[in-house]
Amino acid sequence: MDFFGTAFDWLLALFLFGLLLFVHELGHFLMARITGVKVEEFGFGFPPRLLKLFTWQGTLVSLNVIPFGGFVKPAGEDDPNVEGGLAASSKRIRVLVLLGGVVLNAATAVAAYTIAFKVAFPEGAVIQVVEPETPIAAAGLQPGDVIYSVGGAVVRNITEVSQEIRGHLGESITLGFFRDGVEMEADVVPRETWPEDQGPTGMVIADSVSGSHGWDEAVGESFRTIADQIQLILQFPAMILRGQFNPATDRPVGPVGILDVTGQIVGVAREYGHWIIILNWIGFVSLALAIGNLLPIPALDGGRLLFVFLEAVRGKRIDPEKERMVNGYSMLVLLGLMVIITWLDLFFPVLPR
Repeated sequence: MDFFGTAFDWLLALFLFGLLLFVHELGHFLMARITGVKVEEFGFGFPPRLLKLFTWQGTLVSLNVIPFGGFVKPAGEDDPNVEGGLAASSKRIRVLVLLGGVVLNAATAVAAYTIAFKVAFPEGAVIQVVEPETPIAAAGLQPGDVIYSVGGAVVRNITEVSQEIRGHLGESITLGFFRDGVEMEADVVPRETWPEDQGPTGMVIADSVSGSHGWDEAVGESFRTIADQIQLILQFPAMILRGQFNPATDRPVGPVGILDVTGQIVGVAREYGHWIIILNWIGFVSLALAIGNLLPIPALDGGRLLFVFLEAVRGKRIDPEKERMVNGYSMLVLLGLMVIITWLDLFFPVLPR
């Protein structure tokens, strides 16, 4: 085992995930400053406090013992009697501050994907291996062919190729591909059952990429990727009902699981020199943090936004004491759920170690 390489992978994974959490809190802090909400403390890492670094425009900047992420403590977060605090601000300002972290995480996702696609723009999937006596072999495709469409749908990467093929098991579909620069087509019938070491068609594919595209195309591909992720999340409940959900690998993961997966991705990037996949992973996790915090669960940003929405509908504020109680109990439930997820992450990881 490469001990130093593994240690590096985990340290970089810890830094990357902590950085994305820090970005989220930085978004809240910046929006609070922009809208005039007082901030009592902005901390690097999590308490207990280690050092008071300095005070900037009334905000204590601290260094904390746990070197992971950060936190923001706005004045009067739950007390509307604190002048200049968050709870005493207008509904519009509260919404802006609560959305600050989500917006900055989303912007980070766009930036990470854009840079990744500028360096390596997806242009389909190149066939690396064709297993004998399989549907793909019968269709006449060969290693080196680049698939750009499946059943008339344009595909940009191996994920889209796999999704389109698995959506037509047992059916004849047309693959569009390039061979030595020549555009060609072939019909293939993906198998409904297949050997354990093969897929429906019997081929091994990899992303076909190019770095010759402009920034505008990279930005467009970034937004398309984000739209696909959001669509997949919205389809998740239907996937569960259709039996396409595998609780062993498709379950939620906590910080330990994310660190585990991130460490393995960093290891692959280091071993093969494909550092671009880290940018894609940063984009994925940033967007997941943005969407996760928007869930209408009390104690999360989305739950607090829900209280502001209810206040707007009712025309009057919900009792702050009741809001604090709901947020407090919800945090206990979330912590309990996190303990369960962490236990699963430790003893039943989504990726084999």
